[in-house]
Amino acid sequence: MFEKEISLVLSYVSQGLGVRIVGRAGSGRTTITKQIITQLEEQGVKVHSIFAIPHLQTVPFAGIASLGLELRSRPAGVLGLSDILSEQLSRPGPRVVVVDDIESLDRESLSVLDIAQSNARVPLVVTAGREPSPSGSHAVSTMGRWSQATVNLPPLQYEQVNSLINEMLGAPADVEVTAQVLAKSGGVLRLAVRLVETAVLSNRLTLRKGRWRLNGPSLVNEHLLGTLQALMHGLRREEVRALETIAAIGPGSVDRLTALIGNETLDTLEGRGLVSVVQAEDGALLASVFPPLLEDFLKTQVDASRKILRKMLAPSSPSYLHNSAADSQAASALAALRVEIATGQAVEAHVFRSRQRALEDERYGFWETTRSLEDAVGFLQVYWGGPVDRDRARYVFSHTEKTSGDLQDLLLFTMTHAMWLITETGDVSEATALLAQLAASVPTLAPDATAWSVFLEVTYDRVRPDLDSILNFLTQQAPSSDVLAAVKGLVGLYRFNPDEARDAFEPAGETKRFPRFEPLVHGLAMFINGRVDDALSHALAGRKAALRALDQFSVVAHSYVAALSLLHRGLSEEAEYIMGSTFALGRPGFLVDALYNAMLRLASLRDKARARSLGAQAGSSARDVGPLPAAGKGLYDLVTVPVTDLKDFEESANRLIDQQLDHGYIFDAAHTALVSSCFLPATSLLERLRSLLEKRNVAQHDALLQIAKAALDANLPQLEELLAAYTPDGDTYHIGELLRGAAKRHRLAGMHLTSAQIERVLHVFAERFALRNLLSPVENESLRALLTPRENEIALLAGNRSNHEIAQLLGLSVRTIETHISNSLRKTNTASRKQLAVFARGEQPSANKASM
Repeated sequence: MFEKEISLVLSYVSQGLGVRIVGRAGSGRTTITKQIITQLEEQGVKVHSIFAIPHLQTVPFAGIASLGLELRSRPAGVLGLSDILSEQLSRPGPRVVVVDDIESLDRESLSVLDIAQSNARVPLVVTAGREPSPSGSHAVSTMGRWSQATVNLPPLQYEQVNSLINEMLGAPADVEVTAQVLAKSGGVLRLAVRLVETAVLSNRLTLRKGRWRLNGPSLVNEHLLGTLQALMHGLRREEVRALETIAAIGPGSVDRLTALIGNETLDTLEGRGLVSVVQAEDGALLASVFPPLLEDFLKTQVDASRKILRKMLAPSSPSYLHNSAADSQAASALAALRVEIATGQAVEAHVFRSRQRALEDERYGFWETTRSLEDAVGFLQVYWGGPVDRDRARYVFSHTEKTSGDLQDLLLFTMTHAMWLITETGDVSEATALLAQLAASVPTLAPDATAWSVFLEVTYDRVRPDLDSILNFLTQQAPSSDVLAAVKGLVGLYRFNPDEARDAFEPAGETKRFPRFEPLVHGLAMFINGRVDDALSHALAGRKAALRALDQFSVVAHSYVAALSLLHRGLSEEAEYIMGSTFALGRPGFLVDALYNAMLRLASLRDKARARSLGAQAGSSARDVGPLPAAGKGLYDLVTVPVTDLKDFEESANRLIDQQLDHGYIFDAAHTALVSSCFLPATSLLERLRSLLEKRNVAQHDALLQIAKAALDANLPQLEELLAAYTPDGDTYHIGELLRGAAKRHRLAGMHLTSAQIERVLHVFAERFALRNLLSPVENESLRALLTPRENEIALLAGNRSNHEIAQLLGLSVRTIETHISNSLRKTNTASRKQLAVFARGEQPSANKASM
């Protein structure tokens, strides 16, 4: 779970640096410490470890005593013990001192450690809390004198929680289970583990059809009482009452909470990590109890016993329910996204879900009072993007008074009902029949109803041969229809025609409450045209605005565009965060559910573990083809199965492309051709890609196609010439993937030397453009195989020893060492002795994140 952080710590230690691992209580600091100790010992390092215990902080020498030092006749004071520890740390061989929770270490042990480390100069790895320590803390003053790097433990993300559940329970979890565990735990590892354990114990989770699913509305249960009480240990009575007040209000305005409970108390609770603050759409700050699990517990307590408090708080309805969903006009920088990543997904997801549920309840209450079309549409609008309460939806569809009301409300009600029928039964004909009935009974709504009916057929079946004539006819009847504009725009995307998609919206108006498809269409149109950075900036800004406006429909749509753009740029960590934060909101309703499933499949493509967990959450009953990339499961199935036969893979990829073209889903076909060509290139796949691009006059992949041909032909001089002349054109990461795929293809074909030569070229390319995650361990092994055993032995020493030292150690002449190093540098195309040593160890060279 902490592979990245552990690798970073070990890297710093190997350079002789100390490391401070920073994370809140329960974030996994002890878990990562134990894993680091194990890996260091496997490398032959002698580790001296102390696991501090808070209750022993006042016991002199409690921490040092756990080291088991041999005192013999020496004095046991600070100076005596520091001499003994210094002696042990100065013995031959690599040594590291590890202290878990150094802030809980007793004062005497800290002093011993400080003196011994100053004498021996060995790396010191410590864990500490994220919250500021008291100014008089002895640990703070001591740590400030040590040379150290800092590694932060961020809150868990969606994929990590999903993997945790799979590991703990031995089977994958449903989307809603993972989303609830992430949201309720606040991304805190200890709470996530406890929540899963107790949910099974209390039968809140049940295993059905090989997947853990919710058995009731929530995972919160009575077995969590001790855990939740421990979170509040040490709080004063007024602080507990303040938390109860915040929990009763829900995510509320900081200004209002300050008036209720006082600024000092609120600051204290935030300092202890029991209150989190996020920004609302109007810039106001909203505070809520953290972790959300504690909020649920306190809210239950208030509901059960504090009737006076509830009455006091009830009349004031949160102002966020009535804010508009206006788009933000400011561009969102990639740097801002990386800052957001450090804060985690859970807090904002919890606030979003709480506010959305409040909005749903409010609108359902309005409808219950009137049963009108207007209020029904206002309520059902939430389900276009938010999780659907099936009982409520079914009741609203069957009990709404439809004989009176605005015609546009009747149209949107019927369109939503049609989407509901497809979701419930999977029967498109029943949905289109409902729309046909509306068109016949209300002629003025016929163009919109017919357009939506055609769209459903195109989306859930295939593009009709007479589609253009139907759309032209409808345009003549209703040239300003925004329903028709949305249909034409989306169909333009399906058919890989970005200009058609973009131009569809120009004559359209603004129909009341109809979901805004325009940002999705424009974002994907820019992506198709090669304007990947513009699409990314557009999507990130729109996603942020949609989160603040409680518009989950737009959140999912913008996140899909952002994820495709980030993956195209090779920014997989950022893409996983975007997708994971969307998953944490819960499965959306109706149309964008397909985009949600598409992101689940995209997020599962990096390794087999994700393929088993996230990909499975998208469902195995979906079609192989879909109207947009990854909406069908065909490509996911193709690239997650181990390749044993090159011909079988090529034939399977071509069959999938044929299916996509047969359904009229040309965008999906082009995406499949591109991804499969990079994954395991073949002449037929590259020709399919070239043909699809030429038909739409898309020239952005010209350089990639030329490089692909040279790599497939094993024409190394031409390949190196093309790569040397290459300038970034948006395909930089895909070219790196293509080179890796070509090396893999030649290796599977038995051409190991060619494979190694292409991997050498790949390394140069990756270093030049600072690309990440392009060299796998298998490929590193192949590259190191270019070196003879003696060359590999010398390369391992070249990073931190001189030629003279190596010669003395191995009993060779300095001239021989120089020759071996020169040959190794040439074979591996590495630029320095340090890089050569990195490759000899089988590690991936460090690379900075690609920047915009």
